[in-house]
Amino acid sequence: DSIAELRRAKDTPALFMNWHNVEQAAWAAGLAERIVPPKSRDVAVCLLDTGVSRAHPLLAAALDPNDVHSYDPTWLGGDQNGHGADMAGTALYGDLMPLLAGNGPVTTTHCLESVKIFPDQGSNEPKLYGAITAESIARAEISAPGRHRATCMAVTCDIGVNRGRPSSWSAAIDQLCFGDPTVSRLILLAAGNIRNGLSKADYPARNETEPIENPAQAWNALTVGAYTEKTAIVDETYAGWEPVAPSGDICPTSRTSVTWEKKWPIKPEIVLEGGNWAFQGDQCDCPDDLGILTTHRDPTIRHFDIFRDTSAATAIAGNLAGRIMALVPERWPETIRALIVHSAEWTPVMKGQLDAAPSKQQKRAVLRKYGYGVPSYERAALSSANDLTLIVEDELQPFWKEGSVIKTRHMNLHQFP
Repeated sequence: DSIAELRRAKDTPALFMNWHNVEQAAWAAGLAERIVPPKSRDVAVCLLDTGVSRAHPLLAAALDPNDVHSYDPTWLGGDQNGHGADMAGTALYGDLMPLLAGNGPVTTTHCLESVKIFPDQGSNEPKLYGAITAESIARAEISAPGRHRATCMAVTCDIGVNRGRPSSWSAAIDQLCFGDPTVSRLILLAAGNIRNGLSKADYPARNETEPIENPAQAWNALTVGAYTEKTAIVDETYAGWEPVAPSGDICPTSRTSVTWEKKWPIKPEIVLEGGNWAFQGDQCDCPDDLGILTTHRDPTIRHFDIFRDTSAATAIAGNLAGRIMALVPERWPETIRALIVHSAEWTPVMKGQLDAAPSKQQKRAVLRKYGYGVPSYERAALSSANDLTLIVEDELQPFWKEGSVIKTRHMNLHQFP
């Protein structure tokens, strides 16, 4: 009579991370045997990052040698940093945890492209960030010109951050997305992370005061923040520790646009799983339990790695975009973006904050913290069967300038089916 509830125990990434590489290799090989590749390579998620190695058994089939590029052809190949491999595994599979724990076939819908935009030593000139981004995207497009792709870049910096105002880098990305009448692109950007000095006492106030980093203020790109549902800590090393963020709330490291002026865009537009942090007293740390399981850059060392923060959330967004593109490859990039954002819903925690906000200004702050919520593949992909989303692919000029006055110009009226 004392039992209140029975639940299946939650597996966590720490279980896989604690194993020797021989055991990890066996699990990776088992999953690789269950993977069903896409019927064609017409849809890809293109990663602008530290590079990706094809040595990993879970990445080799999805990443053709012809789809591995570098901004500078003289740079060494591979991924010496590890961030690119983390992105690749997550963009292809999402969180590996449920896939490894299962035993059925795993169907992939898209392939991967990698463009290395970082040198292994030194750094790029900040004034060239926009040009490097444009040239890197061009390399992938020239190699596979007929392919539908979502471009993911989880690279941000604090240079050129001015509370929502455009920078040369964000302006270049705006131009790449929809500035050319002959081509449009879906580009997903990370909102950026709070890097130092995390503490439970500062959460979530610090998220509201740390602004989104450059170039994620780009109007035309889809900016991705991080929330979390990971709260289970089973690693005995962290006995007595508690999660910083409650389930359904913002990831402790995710930046927001709460401090931006009203005239700048709502950023991030969506939030996805970015893992959680834990605390005990004044200490704060990031247990493997609260991260996302992904592929490690060097399978001779280990096969799995822990990924977190807005980089992980952006890679998951890339996975979502790739799956939707594979379902409706003929749709515009603008339509894919619209389906992702319109499928988003706030968690009960997020809704509770909105309901508790007494003024419009405070409600707007909630929107600038979580965007439009957590997107769903089911809602985005199956809207025609159940929860209808009607999107019109058309062109018009809604405004024009007469002297110094902005006036309305065109309007389209549509008869609902």
